[in-house]
Amino acid sequence: MAQFSQSKFSAWLQNIVSRRREESGLYSEIAGYLPLESAERVLDIGTGTGLQLRAIHQLHPSIGLFGIDLSAAAIDAATKAIGVLKPDLRVGSIENTTYSDNFFDVITCNSSMSYWDNPISCFNEIYRILKPGGVVKLFEPHRDIDLDGALNQIRQNLADKSRLRRWGAVQLNKFGLQRGGKMGLNLYSRDDLLGLTRASSFGENSSVEGVSLLNIPIFVCIHLWKPDTQSVT
Repeated sequence: MAQFSQSKFSAWLQNIVSRRREESGLYSEIAGYLPLESAERVLDIGTGTGLQLRAIHQLHPSIGLFGIDLSAAAIDAATKAIGVLKPDLRVGSIENTTYSDNFFDVITCNSSMSYWDNPISCFNEIYRILKPGGVVKLFEPHRDIDLDGALNQIRQNLADKSRLRRWGAVQLNKFGLQRGGKMGLNLYSRDDLLGLTRASSFGENSSVEGVSLLNIPIFVCIHLWKPDTQSVT
């Protein structure tokens, strides 16, 4: 995992970005994609300030909330932000967790997988802790994007904000998508992502589909599932 994602500066930047994402409705939109109706426990990987978990709680208050992040500073911020919801928040890597086998009904993340050093090992660990019948939805930027189109949509989304706010959002996203590799960000093509998931324990139980979050066309949804062995005859 990249050292940048564990730094105090990263946690500070993440706090600003996550507040903006919550304000824009991004976390609520992602929560709407998740199969939460009958879920007991959900894990948010790279949970940062925990605001994705709060959006999930607002949709389904009875779900047990779990978050993991490499950054102790981020977990401290998440505890302050959503501690009243009594989530289980841990500092650690998704490549090697202490969760029990077959523990989670739903696992998700937003722009976290792009920082994994060993994606196949991480997918294998996710498979281990996912319940049979469980579902994974990871939302990630990908390499084959229309950058100009994405930046124009960001400008449109922030049309009612100040010129400085629009400029800052555009520059931050442009830098991340063009030069994020210098900070450990790895952007993959859809074919690359599908190859990584198929090489993991999930095998053919995976798909990669384009998805526009906030109408911004830079994301894919990595959809993984663990067969329910009880339904196999």
